Amino acid sequence: MNKILNAIKLSLKKLRNFFPSPVPQGVTEFAEWSTDIITVYGFPDNDSVRFALATMILHSGPTAAYLSKRYFALMVKAGAAKQVASQVFQDIKQKQAAATALPPVAANAQVQAD
Repeated sequence: MNKILNAIKLSLKKLRNFFPSPVPQGVTEFAEWSTDIITVYGFPDNDSVRFALATMILHSGPTAAYLSKRYFALMVKAGAAKQVASQVFQDIKQKQAAATALPPVAANAQVQAD
């Protein structure tokens, strides 16, 4: 029964997060606001996510006093996906650089083998 109530509460919070609410105006308010986003959307509870949320507030427009928490959750998800894609991109580029930077002896051996 408790699981059902918690699921209903979480669903209602997610629904409520579609609507704009004031962005936090103080440190305590930011802590509560960020904890709510982290909890509702299942993000890791760490400084990295809080840093991302704080940065998003800084980069929001000059009149963005009311934004939905869902907006910030989507931005965190997109940021995480972009970070992973960037790392994959860098790994592939390193592999390509390593493959083209064969020592001359290995390069000659490879050409002769073909």
